[in-house]
Amino acid sequence: MTDRGPLARRWELLGADVREASLARGRAAVALPTPGDRAAWSHVDDVTARAITERADADRRNPWPHPRLSDYARYWRDGNRTAYEEPAGELRRRTSVAVLAAALGGQPYLDEAADGLLALCEQTTWCWAAHERFAADRGQVVPDPDHPYLDLGAAETVAVLAWADLALAPALDARVPGLRDRMRREARQRVVEPFLGSREWHWLGLDGHLHNWNPWIHGHLLATALFLVDDAPVRARVVDLVVDGLDRYLTALPADGGCDEGYAYWWNGPARLAEALDLLDRATGGLLDPWRWAPLPELARYPHRMALGDGWYVNVGDGPARPHSAQPWHVLHRWGRATGDRQVVDHAASHRVPGTPAVTADAGLGRAVLGLADARWAAEPQAAPPLPATSWLPDVQVLVSRERPGSSEGLCVAVKGGHNDENHNHNDVGSYLVALDGAPVLVDLGQPTYTAISFTARRYEQWVTQSQWHNLPVVNGHGQPPGAGFRATAMTVELGPDGDAARLDLAGAYGPEAGCRSWRREVRLDRRTATVVVTDTWRVDDPADVRLHHVVAGEPLAHHTGELTVRALGGRVLTLAWDPHAGAGRLERHAVDDPLLRDVWGAAVHRLVLVPPAATANSFTLTASGGQHDRR
Repeated sequence: MTDRGPLARRWELLGADVREASLARGRAAVALPTPGDRAAWSHVDDVTARAITERADADRRNPWPHPRLSDYARYWRDGNRTAYEEPAGELRRRTSVAVLAAALGGQPYLDEAADGLLALCEQTTWCWAAHERFAADRGQVVPDPDHPYLDLGAAETVAVLAWADLALAPALDARVPGLRDRMRREARQRVVEPFLGSREWHWLGLDGHLHNWNPWIHGHLLATALFLVDDAPVRARVVDLVVDGLDRYLTALPADGGCDEGYAYWWNGPARLAEALDLLDRATGGLLDPWRWAPLPELARYPHRMALGDGWYVNVGDGPARPHSAQPWHVLHRWGRATGDRQVVDHAASHRVPGTPAVTADAGLGRAVLGLADARWAAEPQAAPPLPATSWLPDVQVLVSRERPGSSEGLCVAVKGGHNDENHNHNDVGSYLVALDGAPVLVDLGQPTYTAISFTARRYEQWVTQSQWHNLPVVNGHGQPPGAGFRATAMTVELGPDGDAARLDLAGAYGPEAGCRSWRREVRLDRRTATVVVTDTWRVDDPADVRLHHVVAGEPLAHHTGELTVRALGGRVLTLAWDPHAGAGRLERHAVDDPLLRDVWGAAVHRLVLVPPAATANSFTLTASGGQHDRR
């Protein structure tokens, strides 16, 4: 039992009587007002309530989305995932909005909610095509309802049923008797029985590979057990296995609170863990009390440590540099309250913008229900984000350094070490980004739209995952290959009030064919001179094809020998300067046709390719400095 983590140990120490009473409490773990009793929801501000009902009204004027087989089959035909996943997601979203509107206002939204819930029950499959292994193994594209695959899609769908049942149970029984029985049958057949019937689901992490699927699915299973499973022994089996799975994920997380999947996936990894622990804590009446367990306090600090400012974030791996602002900030707010961390609370509250809804259904029904029930979040005034001067995460090897602590103005630099087999990996060991007034200029492009190749051996055919499209060298014509063996070595940091620096050797991130004996990189932010200085020093077998790539966002204004000026997406002008002996280099324009990338970076990005003088041992320095607003 010594290999068990704090959650499993605490769950066992609570004792059988407490566990049984906690699970029997089930639905009472989250106390909600009677559906339609607006007075009981009086803490919900008018802006939020109106946004929910207006969206529900707008939905009612349109036909229900209808996910189609032909779109499902496209995953195998042409690799397209979104043609099916988008309408399936829209069905869940519209149903969730109707549930929230019915909870606040009753009819006519109750009928809309019931229509959506039944439509979900009547889907042939809840599994997304990209994950449907059972049909694929049979050489088919049509899933078998008698052999459901338990994936994120199934978990997201059953969560809508579970939280809808919690929020609307008496109203559904009065208006559409029998619907809740149908919801329970579908949950049992599609989710509960597959979960209890197999320990071979890859997301359990029994092979040691833990990622966001684990807490994401386990958290939804917990809500399913508490709100949709009436059989006490079955409920106990589900929750015991959920505790086991979440404990495995918790103990695998780094002590520094880093997330190798990046900030965007933090919301569906560590944040999902925190939500599941919160629900368990509510069920036990606070006896679980997990909030001081390592590394939970550090995990809560990850978002503000990765914040560049003005909605931009450090985005390693598959993550947008500017994610949608409508995150469930109340989740982080409760987490910060639980750990007593003012900076965490303030970062969440910095998104409590007056005149905007405090809660939306965009991040899922469960999150929205708990957000609406959180009176402290509803009353929270907007705060200034903490934006710390320096954040160093030694386990995941990420350094973020800011010119002006507490402000997005000026320069900010982030440097990444790590290895090339991280979750949602890009080949990016030793890459860095430079932001000006929050907006990245030397960038990590982030997540492309997922297709059939995104999580296969062909993953690195995607240009944004290749090291050649990160701020990295090409050595003897070779970029970095994928694999855990390709990693940074000797990474150290130097931190101080006048500036911070990261030093690391990139040679180990390249294959032997590159002939890279050593590649020492230093990235330094100097607060006195308001510059970022990147110095590379290397020894290679063949200097004939050594190139330094820099991926640039914004509008190039001037480009000549030793210098490039760029108007950043935020409006300020950044100047990149280098040794004139390397010439002007080559500035390549790359059109961005992927909608996810275009939403962040615009119609095009550029790549500055610099070729230093050929030598087996050499060094090169690039300096970034900020200028005034370009007023053209």
